[in-house]
Amino acid sequence: MSPQYFFQEVSWPLITRALKEHLSFLARHRASGEIIGAIFAHDIYMARKEHPYNATSSPATIPFVDLLDEMDHIFVCQDFGQELKPNMVLQITTGATRAAHCGKGVASRLRAAMCDHARDTKGFQYALVQVSNPATRHIYTKKMGGKELTIIDPRTWMWKKKDDGLSRPYKNYEGGSIPNILIKLTPAEEK
Repeated sequence: MSPQYFFQEVSWPLITRALKEHLSFLARHRASGEIIGAIFAHDIYMARKEHPYNATSSPATIPFVDLLDEMDHIFVCQDFGQELKPNMVLQITTGATRAAHCGKGVASRLRAAMCDHARDTKGFQYALVQVSNPATRHIYTKKMGGKELTIIDPRTWMWKKKDDGLSRPYKNYEGGSIPNILIKLTPAEEK
C-alpha cells in the first residue's frame, strides 16, 4: 500500500472530521513560517456516535482501520471503565513533525498545547492515543504521564472481519506493539 493511498483512505478522512471540532493544531517555524508539525484529534464520544463499532460489518479496505476500530471498542468497553460522555475523552488520531525539527521538543509541546486547549476550552478530562513509534510513545507515557492499557501486537492480531476470521495481515510487521494510552488532562495548577 502506498503512502498516498493510506493518506487518501485513512488519514485524510480522519483529519477532515477532526478539523470540524477545532481541537487540532499546527506548529509553524517562527523564522520561515513553514508548518513543522501537526496534530489532529476529536471527541471519541462523537466519533463512536457517528460510527459505532460493528463487529459484523464488512471489512475495511485497509486492515489497519479495523485494527484501530477494534482498539477503540476495547477502550470504550473494557479499558476506560466509565460511560463515555461528550467532551470527556479526546482521541488523538494523527500527529507528525518534520524530520528537521525532531528532537527539539516540537512534538511534545504541540501535544501538550492541544491537550491543554481541549481541557481548558471544552472540558476534556482525558486523552486517548494509539501509537507504535517509540519516540511518540515516550512522549505520551513519560512526558505526559499516560498509562498503557490494552496492548496489541499487529503481528499476532487476527482480522476478524476478513474471510474466516483467521487472517493475520500484519504478520510480517516490523514496528512495535500498539497500546491504548490514556492520559489524564490535569489542570496546570494541579501539576
